[in-house]
Amino acid sequence: MFNDDVLLWLARIIGILGLSLLVLSSIGGVLLASRTAQEIKAKWLRGKVFKYHRLLSIIGASLFLLHPIPMIFANQTTAMQWFHIFVPFTAPKQTLLIAVGTIAAYGLLIVTVTSIYIKYMNRRVWRVLHYGTYLVLALGLIHGLFISGEFKAGEVFEFEEPEKLFLLFLAAVALAFPLWRVIVARRNKLKRLKAS
Repeated sequence: MFNDDVLLWLARIIGILGLSLLVLSSIGGVLLASRTAQEIKAKWLRGKVFKYHRLLSIIGASLFLLHPIPMIFANQTTAMQWFHIFVPFTAPKQTLLIAVGTIAAYGLLIVTVTSIYIKYMNRRVWRVLHYGTYLVLALGLIHGLFISGEFKAGEVFEFEEPEKLFLLFLAAVALAFPLWRVIVARRNKLKRLKAS
């Protein structure tokens, strides 16, 4: 029905869209954790940051987890079977980078499932697991940046590919907001120390 090039393009787009939504969700998480969400003046957003954070997480995680499926149907190019998606280091081509994506997917599953069942978990355990989101984002970005979109052996990272540039932008955004939170928290701590 579709040729391998179209299927591989579809897999890339689904993965990038999923990762984009996860980065947006992480911004919401940073806002929630920094109490900035409570100070937001916009009526349309007040009280809804958690709702949007969760919705973006579930949709982003679903897309991220589904994105390898078109690669299986592009079998002439990828030589992948179903089990290559689930078992790290078994893919016939780009073995290491596919494994990085698989490990990121397992991490994402853990974070997503524990977030759905947060009511039944110890908060400290949940928080530690939830920080795994940053590892998932890092692994997902490594996977996306260095894997060959056409499954060409030995292809190096090319800045001319628009999706790679977009992934670099996502990486910058994913780093900027937690960094901002740390800077603001330290500044507030210093103000409190000086005031006392």
